Amino acid sequence: AMQDVVDFALQTLRDLSPVGSNGDKHPGLYRDSHMVFLNGHVVENGDVSAWRRGDQINISNPVPYSRKIEAARGKMSVPGHVYQTGALLVAGRYGNQAAVKFTFMSVRFGGVQAYASFSKRLRPGRKLNDKARQDWLVRQPALEIKDR
Repeated sequence: AMQDVVDFALQTLRDLSPVGSNGDKHPGLYRDSHMVFLNGHVVENGDVSAWRRGDQINISNPVPYSRKIEAARGKMSVPGHVYQTGALLVAGRYGNQAAVKFTFMSVRFGGVQAYASFSKRLRPGRKLNDKARQDWLVRQPALEIKDR
């Protein structure tokens, strides 16, 4: 069932996620922030029981640095390409049941309010610059899952 695909995808993304070090203010924030969207709306606990043929499921991560993690650029000492690798693993296991691909999506949920609380969780007092904020609103790494 599609729920199995989503459960496996979430577990795979969590397993691939960097967790941060002891000095990190929010170790595990990225790992614990993968979210499931059904037709563009967040679903609680990855529950896609409302899924019907033709619906689209996405999994993405709203933390603003998830693009950096995906690109594995800069001084980050983390394994990157979490979503790209995840897409391959999920497709490898469930490719006969579901079409799975790596993509980018806009993560909009509660808009500016959610953004503000995320930016506080990142680093108190630090605001993302306009470009980073636009990127965050528009393009986050994601998995797209549809039926075959």
